Amino acid sequence: EFNFLKEYKPDKSQATCMACNSQFSVYHGGKNDAVQHSKSKQHKKNMLTFSIDRQLITTTMKPTREKEEVAAAEATLVYHGVKHKISYMAQQCTTDVLKILFASSPIAKSLSCATTKASVIATDVLAPYFTHVVLEEIKNAFYYSLSYDASNKGNLKAYPFCIQYLSDTGVKKVLIDFIDDSSESAIDIYRNARLILDKYELNLHGLTTIGADNTNVNMGDHHSVFSLFRDEKPNLIKGSCYNHILHNGVKHGHKLLTIDVEKNLLSIYAHFSRSAKRIAELKSYYEFYEEDYVVILKHIKLRWLTLHTSIERLLQVFAPVKDYFLSLDDGCPRELTEFFSCEEGHRVLSFLQNILSIIQNSNLKLQRRYLAGVSLHQIITELKLKLQQRLDSSFFGTNCRLKLSRLEPSTADKLKLSFARFTERVIEYIDEYYLLKKKDKNGKIIEPKYTTPSEIYEAISPFGLSTINDITWNHVTKCIELFQIKNLDEDDLFNEFCEVQMIFKSIQDKNISIYDQIQSYIGKKSNSNISTTTPTTISSNKEFDEEQESHDDDDDDLKENTAIKEIRPDQLWAMLLSIKPTSSPNLHKLVCFLFSIPCSNAFVESVFSAMKHLYDDK
Repeated sequence: EFNFLKEYKPDKSQATCMACNSQFSVYHGGKNDAVQHSKSKQHKKNMLTFSIDRQLITTTMKPTREKEEVAAAEATLVYHGVKHKISYMAQQCTTDVLKILFASSPIAKSLSCATTKASVIATDVLAPYFTHVVLEEIKNAFYYSLSYDASNKGNLKAYPFCIQYLSDTGVKKVLIDFIDDSSESAIDIYRNARLILDKYELNLHGLTTIGADNTNVNMGDHHSVFSLFRDEKPNLIKGSCYNHILHNGVKHGHKLLTIDVEKNLLSIYAHFSRSAKRIAELKSYYEFYEEDYVVILKHIKLRWLTLHTSIERLLQVFAPVKDYFLSLDDGCPRELTEFFSCEEGHRVLSFLQNILSIIQNSNLKLQRRYLAGVSLHQIITELKLKLQQRLDSSFFGTNCRLKLSRLEPSTADKLKLSFARFTERVIEYIDEYYLLKKKDKNGKIIEPKYTTPSEIYEAISPFGLSTINDITWNHVTKCIELFQIKNLDEDDLFNEFCEVQMIFKSIQDKNISIYDQIQSYIGKKSNSNISTTTPTTISSNKEFDEEQESHDDDDDDLKENTAIKEIRPDQLWAMLLSIKPTSSPNLHKLVCFLFSIPCSNAFVESVFSAMKHLYDDK
């Protein structure tokens, strides 16, 4: 009846007349208001051409098949560029190459995808579509977590906001919005986060966790972003970043060593970073030791993974680098002269190489893109156990032990004591956040006001295993009571839980391994769904990337081919919930709640690396 009307989204009390290109109120009269508007002289005049214009548009704008194929090809090129973090400026070059390579193709000839068009396709076509896909998946999961980070990008303060949830193919972590805001106060960050939730119509009742760096602004007990959200939702979980906790634990332990290794690493790198002449002189020392030249890797204090790799590289070339600096005499920086002259330097490096390799492995596990909070307890407890075993046995690495044996007993004992204090401090720092064993000024442990993270992550840890045989009904009820999950029918939930256990036993008895069954299921789902997950590799500094990228890729491929096939718990549960003959709404809600809890802020921080070519001052 009113084909000229459409909804006016900014104000539901008004309607838009497409013929007049204006809005009018329908709040009081409703249909009568629309009738009155249709009787106005201006509207009648506009309607004379409105129908004709619409008919012309619909008949003349029908795309041909070739145009559709060209548009699809251009969208695919842009999607490929964004997925692999390729700058928009490279799109025109890629398009020109394709035109030459496929000169006989009419589609290639018609491609036109330079910087401006590529950015428009990404922001106005692909982004809205994938955002819609993500929002639909979040609605199906109901429960989700919100994580964010902040970083200065040129003259801007950028905030990526990311969502973690369980989809029908496993855990997904996606970028939902990216904003600029110069304000850094808790109330401003909270306001921006609430606006994003409202913008995408995400139900606050479905929010399980707030994830961010472990700063007072983000995670403090008073007037922080987390506390402001907790005022609205009392059962909200604090999603501290355990990558940062491990990194900061090493920093605090480093202060107890006899040598400031970080300072010396930075001085060594700075000495060679801008001098080709010094590099040429250093190469002569490599030749003397008959070693191939390799660069000194830069250590950045804010990066999680650079200290261990920098130490490994320095130990690899320690002899030529040491001789180079000691030959400089007065030209050598004072701290480096002391570092290379003393007997302790090499021993401290050997100790750190050994102990950091353990922490590094745990840090890398926490950065896996599919990891959820259900796996955190196992990672943290295993790390603490390994550190405690080394502490109890006074084992600091074989190379370190051999080098210590060549020192005076008093010097060796002094170093061993510092190594033990380092290990103790790392364990204590982890416990401050995981067990909330924080001390007051008098050294007494402060009683925690809320449930400790260890209680939360230990309770949900059975769901992070590669089997469900070890999960009991007591584990389920403990999670329900701990998180106070509402709208669950426990009677139905028990029946659903028992049915899933029987299904798991039946698929165990098949001739096909569970791993292969899961991969078959994921493959079928992936073919029907378009992946919306952004790559999550944490980029380090430029030198580290250039030196390690090819080696890391080779190592990863080798590990995947030679390692035991690992069953991902998120994919296991996604498959079990999908193949049930009857629906499991209660079990589905419980599992989605547990897998929405993050264990790290690594994915959010990776957004800056992914956008380093796409986002600048312009």
